[in-house]
Amino acid sequence: MKSYALLLTALFLLQGQFTCKAQERTVQEISKNKLANYLLANIKEINYSFHELYDRSFFINVYTLDDSRATSKSSFQEHDGILESILVSVIPDGDYYVQSKLFKIEGLENPVILGITEKGYPEFILSVETGVADKRKNYDYKLSGAF
Repeated sequence: MKSYALLLTALFLLQGQFTCKAQERTVQEISKNKLANYLLANIKEINYSFHELYDRSFFINVYTLDDSRATSKSSFQEHDGILESILVSVIPDGDYYVQSKLFKIEGLENPVILGITEKGYPEFILSVETGVADKRKNYDYKLSGAF
């Protein structure tokens, strides 16, 4: 009986040694992923974080970012400015990051997200106001959460 208890204790300790590795904290430098680095470094605002649509069928994340890559030299005549872009991430319910979708809306000037509206599963509308102070316009972008 003692050897059985010792064997169980040894197995339990070994299991803890192997399973704890998954819980170790590590730091990885992923700077070589230039696009991810550019996008994350330029996020200006988190507009929505895990906004649920269609009774939690999928979730929406919306980010506004300063986008110098989407700004042409002729974009601003009177001053140096930078256009902005909006990133929209659509994530299905659960841990399905490989099936997520990512949309980018470019060339916006001082955008303001007005809202997200369901428009018949799986489509939704992202409403955005953009433009200079005296010439702002509203745009509706129809996106789909179909996977």
